[in-house]
Amino acid sequence: MEFFAIGEKRRVLTVLDYLISKGVQISAKIQGSDEEFSTKVVKLKRDDGPSSLIIEKLYPESGNSLIQSRPDVQFSFEMSGSRCVIATKYLGINTEYPEFGLIVAFPSSIQVEDRRKEERIRNGLTKFLSVEFTVEGDDKLYHLKVINIGSSGIGFIVEEDDFDLFEKINVGDPIRDLRFFLRRATLIVDAEVKHVTRITAGKFKGSYLVGIESSFLMQLKTLKDELDKQSGNI
Repeated sequence: MEFFAIGEKRRVLTVLDYLISKGVQISAKIQGSDEEFSTKVVKLKRDDGPSSLIIEKLYPESGNSLIQSRPDVQFSFEMSGSRCVIATKYLGINTEYPEFGLIVAFPSSIQVEDRRKEERIRNGLTKFLSVEFTVEGDDKLYHLKVINIGSSGIGFIVEEDDFDLFEKINVGDPIRDLRFFLRRATLIVDAEVKHVTRITAGKFKGSYLVGIESSFLMQLKTLKDELDKQSGNI
């Protein structure tokens, strides 16, 4: 399987932000060892010098002593169905509260598996199937269809059975903890209602399209577009 590299710092930061915010479990392999360890990235450390990452201590515990004598380490994780690999180096132990753990170097790039022959990356990163949420102060769980993603945000369909939603939200209101279901993952984000539009034709005629905006989802779409460009150049 071939890989392509994400090398621009802002793109690397987008992936790292995703790992941190979602608490993604990652695998770690230390150079010279066949054993596989697990950890999570918990913080981007910004000092006067180069940036670095704070990760949880490795599990099993034996990895925490092994990495001190063999500092070269490779992380791998799944992102929307594609395997990603980060090569980095152990720098030391972080003892500052509350992020106790290990410090590793900020990666110069992230290698992403090119799966064009099996499934295009774009079909995983932004293929939203549905959304689920409750409105603050209300117990009703809304489970709605998601129909589009674009430069203006996400759109989901509100059909007649759920028209009571419009008694609880208005344009400009925040909606907390929306749970978006993708093919291989679930994302939980906060968003803001940008528009409510009556649908006058087609399959959903008579229903409403509710447009929302989320900075995290837009970052995800930007990353998806960049991955498409990268994979298209291989």
